Amino acid sequence: MKQQTEGYSLVWGLVRRAAYWAVPALLITALSLIWFYRASTYRIFDDPLVNTIQALIASVETNNNDGADKPIRLTREPIDDRYQLALSGRYWLIGEIADNGEVGTIMESRSLYGATIRLPAQAANQIKNNPGDVVRSTSRGPDNEPLRLAAQSVIFPGETETPVVIIAAADSRPAAKAVQNFSVIALGLMSILALGQALAIFMQVRIGLRPVFKLRRQVADVREGRSKEVEGVYPTEIQPLADELNTLINHNKEVVDYAQTHVGNLAHALKTPLAVLRNEADAKKSKLSGIVGRQSEIMSNQVDHHLRRARAAARGQSIGVKTSINETLTSLSRTVERIYREKDLDIQLNMDDDFEFRGEKRDLEEMAGNLLDNACKWTKAKVYVSVDIPEDDEAFVRIIVDDDGPGIHPDKYADVIKRGERLDEATPGSGFGLSIVNDLARAYKGSLSLDTSPMGGLRTILTIPSIVEAS
Repeated sequence: MKQQTEGYSLVWGLVRRAAYWAVPALLITALSLIWFYRASTYRIFDDPLVNTIQALIASVETNNNDGADKPIRLTREPIDDRYQLALSGRYWLIGEIADNGEVGTIMESRSLYGATIRLPAQAANQIKNNPGDVVRSTSRGPDNEPLRLAAQSVIFPGETETPVVIIAAADSRPAAKAVQNFSVIALGLMSILALGQALAIFMQVRIGLRPVFKLRRQVADVREGRSKEVEGVYPTEIQPLADELNTLINHNKEVVDYAQTHVGNLAHALKTPLAVLRNEADAKKSKLSGIVGRQSEIMSNQVDHHLRRARAAARGQSIGVKTSINETLTSLSRTVERIYREKDLDIQLNMDDDFEFRGEKRDLEEMAGNLLDNACKWTKAKVYVSVDIPEDDEAFVRIIVDDDGPGIHPDKYADVIKRGERLDEATPGSGFGLSIVNDLARAYKGSLSLDTSPMGGLRTILTIPSIVEAS
């Protein structure tokens, strides 16, 4: 048994594949921009701290007075007023690093308000091991605010030449806030760009696959009978497919024509000897000739029946054939009115839309003609014909024929549709009418069903494939 696989959307498949590289690329771009912005922001943020250290170094003098309580003094403090305001977020400190890494304060800015700046152990070691280098690090301020600091170890000339560390620090929250805002904006813009890119990719794929969609519509038009072959000019990648489809369609038509011709030849070869037998039997009046005549007629009816079935089966597989249901029913109603003119029948047609049968005209005429003939044969005065679309399947159309005749008991519905069965042997006919309709309908993947008519007689419901176009 062939395993059935679920289909998938080529459009969404291509969009997903494009997104697999586009989304990571945009994410990497956004993270890279954030990283570069953060590095640039903190570099700009740290530059004034380094300038403060350089200004302090330039302002420091060795205190040679033996009575002085501090080994150094400042000739001039940094000009930034924030160093004069308590807990302003801008601080500087000059001190000594002990062996345990603690910083002993020698001088500090008024903004520290008597507090100190603690150096992380790693930064303290770097300062001690790399005198003269500016070391950047983070810490906590006197108000427990996050700090970014720059520190440098300097040895001033004097008797002891003890190294001192100069630290400049600033509240890092404004810089962190700027980085955070930029990150939100960058990620937001990248998200919008990602959506825009996804939409652009989707539109590009849709436009790129437009010839494929056009080809699909053309094939549907051929299948529904709106076109004889696939038409139009396609890209070089798709044109061979269109050509192969046209070749397949033409081959299908040739096979159907050959099958119909073969069946017709076979039927002719059988019916000719049967006609000879029937004529000979009619010419000689005897018991044997009567039996031969009746059996010849039965065989001829059987040949006609199976000929119709074979032709219908072949035409049922044909592509690109359509027939107007409205025109066919209108023509048939006039024909049966003339045939049964002595009954003065009232045949009403209710067809609101322009319905079309996806099949051969001769088959529709035979199916609908048998239904109308059967209704007119048994009706008292009225026949009502309506055409509609089944609620559960819009690919089909129903032809409903009601009459006000005696009707049929539901238990007999199956017998009526059987080949050659007649409930009333006195009524002329071969009994193949509804059977032929049923066989033709099934050849087109349709159906024939019987029911009780609201008019009191029989209701026949023929369901066949259709093409429905609004009027």
